[in-house]
Amino acid sequence: MNETIRNELAAFRFGLIAPAVQRQLQPGERYALLREIANQRYTIPGSERSTVSVRSLERYLQAYEEKGFEGLKPQVREKKGSLQNQDPEILNRAIELRKELPSRSVEQVIRILELEEKVSVGVLKPRTLSRYFQEMGWSKKDLYRAVKKEFRHFEHDTPNDCWQADTQHTLYLPDPRNPEKRKKAYLIAIIDDHSRRIMHAEFFMEERYPRLERCVQKAVLRFGVPNLFFCDNGSVYSAKQFQIMCARMGTKLIHAKPYSPESKGKIEKFFQFIDSSFTGEANLLINQGKLSTLKQLNDYLRSWLEAYDNRVHRSTKQTPKKRYEAKADHTRHLPAEMLKEIFLWEEDRTVRKTAIIELEGNRYDVDSSLRGMKIQIRFNPFDLSTIQVWKDDERFEDAKPAELRNQSHSKLPNETDSDQTPAGVSSFLEQLKKQQEEEKRKQVGTTSFTKLKEKQSKGNETC
Repeated sequence: MNETIRNELAAFRFGLIAPAVQRQLQPGERYALLREIANQRYTIPGSERSTVSVRSLERYLQAYEEKGFEGLKPQVREKKGSLQNQDPEILNRAIELRKELPSRSVEQVIRILELEEKVSVGVLKPRTLSRYFQEMGWSKKDLYRAVKKEFRHFEHDTPNDCWQADTQHTLYLPDPRNPEKRKKAYLIAIIDDHSRRIMHAEFFMEERYPRLERCVQKAVLRFGVPNLFFCDNGSVYSAKQFQIMCARMGTKLIHAKPYSPESKGKIEKFFQFIDSSFTGEANLLINQGKLSTLKQLNDYLRSWLEAYDNRVHRSTKQTPKKRYEAKADHTRHLPAEMLKEIFLWEEDRTVRKTAIIELEGNRYDVDSSLRGMKIQIRFNPFDLSTIQVWKDDERFEDAKPAELRNQSHSKLPNETDSDQTPAGVSSFLEQLKKQQEEEKRKQVGTTSFTKLKEKQSKGNETC
């Protein structure tokens, strides 16, 4: 540790204990003050930690009383081991080996040095070389911090260049089938990497692929198509249908490496903001019995997101909405008919000798020339009355329903929800929602506003 950091740490430590040093306090009063100081968070020079224990504060006080400011400096540890006796050329070679492949362990580096006959077998100890790597800033911890910093500072240059998506397990709502019990609600959110604008976010009562597809559909219809879609390795995001959908849109699907949350830093930060600004307010309404359905929860979320879009972001110094719109001309949009085809589901089927195929208990007649062949069918999971038939990238006549028992796919969730909104005392979320509706009413007039809400409501039902 160099002298500059030692001085910075000493100054920081004095700032912590200054209230106790500058006042005459009884032992009980001093301890209470130190405990109050320890309960706060700090930016500590040269450290990733953000808290200081009461015991450490007591040590700082004792050191200051005995040696003054010098006593607050970290002690310079005497170097141990055989580093000072090592040939500098060997140590430089060890650093080169770590730089070449940062994942190499200390034992591997030593083994390579021994094979290269740079050092005799057993002379260089792992603990000695590990301490050298720490001093030179090439320890595993130093490399991990560098990676974290790189991810934190990186951002894409234009809107829709990259979207990040993830799912948060956050709130518990009354179970629609048993109101006496609570059921977990899942929040799926998609954020634009450049602007931090939320492309879409919505709560669901389960985490299944059709829910993710619904979120992506709404985001694409409103904002256009992303060039990259970055998400984790969960089963929902690894679904074959999702990979096909992204490929059709011309979107590159990238999955984050396991155990690397820093790579999804922007969506993780958004979830932290949700926890601090939305979840508590929503839980208050739930506990008061004023919020009990998924529809109500999503209504409040939409109001909260509108405020989020117009709030200045700490990193970009702009609102997500303005930052997105400033370069919106760079976004890519696809024709409505093409999007309709893109969001069709695909499955393989083998045509029976009777020129029949089955899907979800339904039976369909297909072109007789396809008997015994393996074909691909494409369909809207919400409407199984129309089934496209494809073979070797050639489209044949649509399959004709011979027996239609089920109108929609079984993988689609079937939730019961209530549209009733219980009355009660206003809260932060309620006030926010009312305020935004009042502002819209003033802008477009009462009559137009009513029509606008009806239009939005119909739009949400169709998406």
